[in-house]
Amino acid sequence: MATISIPEGMNEKEYYETVVSEEEFLRWYKEQDHPTYENPSVTADMVAYCFVEGRLKLLVIRRKTHPCQHRVALVGGFLQKHEDAIQACIREVQEEVGLELTPQKVEQLMTVSTPGRDPRGWVITIAHLVYLPAEAVDMVRAGDDAKEVLFLDVDFKHGECSLDGRVLTAEDFAFDHYEIVQESIKRIQGRLAWNPTFLHLLEEPFTVYEATELVNLIHPDKEILTNNFLVTYGSYVEEVGVKRVPKKKPRKTYRWKESESQADQKKTKEAGTKVLASQLFLDCR
Repeated sequence: MATISIPEGMNEKEYYETVVSEEEFLRWYKEQDHPTYENPSVTADMVAYCFVEGRLKLLVIRRKTHPCQHRVALVGGFLQKHEDAIQACIREVQEEVGLELTPQKVEQLMTVSTPGRDPRGWVITIAHLVYLPAEAVDMVRAGDDAKEVLFLDVDFKHGECSLDGRVLTAEDFAFDHYEIVQESIKRIQGRLAWNPTFLHLLEEPFTVYEATELVNLIHPDKEILTNNFLVTYGSYVEEVGVKRVPKKKPRKTYRWKESESQADQKKTKEAGTKVLASQLFLDCR
């Protein structure tokens, strides 16, 4: 670097942080200061649940490579340079399951930065809750790191995951994924009444009977009656139609109610599509 004249009583770091332009500071930082810090790798791991035939299931893989070879692991991967963690989750689901998720079905759960959590080096993971449709069970395929793809049965009452009737322990999971799953169960149960994003597990439109069944699976110690579902969750859902059931009265159906911000985003997108269509029409005249 070119010779610089640093004022008396000020060191080089102070000079570049406070005196020069930001452009000069960033150039100095990349060449002099930044190399003194270690760079962690960052992954996005997904606690991906689905609700299938009255049972809660968790999508996992069995690793075919080191580290943690043959152990069960959450679906996930390293972040690419130009994506955020939620985009990484959506990409991984697309690659592993062949499904295109909306950001509304992905939410950040926790960040884990425990030293030594990955034997490959310093790896920080951003874990997410992901709500998969039931059809995911029939669509999954093993990716590069997977020996096989599995759906574990999840018992929210006892905080247990089982495979073929055997309850899995922390030793069956790769890295600290068992602890992340346990945290996901606590998170969903802890905000059951005031932030019920777990309703995204339901196939829309759904009935209050289906929704109540899901609620009681998640928190069996606080079961609710079907008649009370709308009392607790009515502000989060909206009526959309009727479902015909043989030999029974027609049942009203519901869907997750979009927040105002989501509705505004949808309107903006639709308006943009209409403008684009009109522009194309004018260009073709």
